Amino acid sequence: MIIIGCDPDSNKSGIAEYLPVKFGKSIVALSPHSLFDIFTWFSYIYANKLDAELHIEDLNAISSNAFAVRSKDPLAVKLKKAGNVGQCKQVQIEIERIAEHFNIKIVRHSVSKQWKDKHGKVEFERVTGWTGRSNEDTRSAAYFGMLGVLDHGKK
Repeated sequence: MIIIGCDPDSNKSGIAEYLPVKFGKSIVALSPHSLFDIFTWFSYIYANKLDAELHIEDLNAISSNAFAVRSKDPLAVKLKKAGNVGQCKQVQIEIERIAEHFNIKIVRHSVSKQWKDKHGKVEFERVTGWTGRSNEDTRSAAYFGMLGVLDHGKK
């Protein structure tokens, strides 16, 4: 079973890959990917009859862009932030469409700020053992993937 963690982003989404059966809870790959990269990877999974599950941050569960916009922001900043959130929500929709096309099960998780800041990076490295390159989006993807791995550990 391949567990894929995903933090959708308008340009390149954070993706984490776990192979829990073979490697325990360790991350195998952690990097940003374009929609085309994700399509190509999911098609490889499908063509090779691999069992996979996508654990994705559910931006679309939030009914407004309020979480990204502060009341004291100037209107132009509010509009820019709202537009960016809308783009990320659309990317989530497209990633889920790709996963459905290739029969990859989708599990949605609530939006989280886990491992986003500098302190979070240190905690991320301690918990996962990952010392390679990472950014906020890939660490967030790793968090959602880890939730998937832990969920499979309960089964």
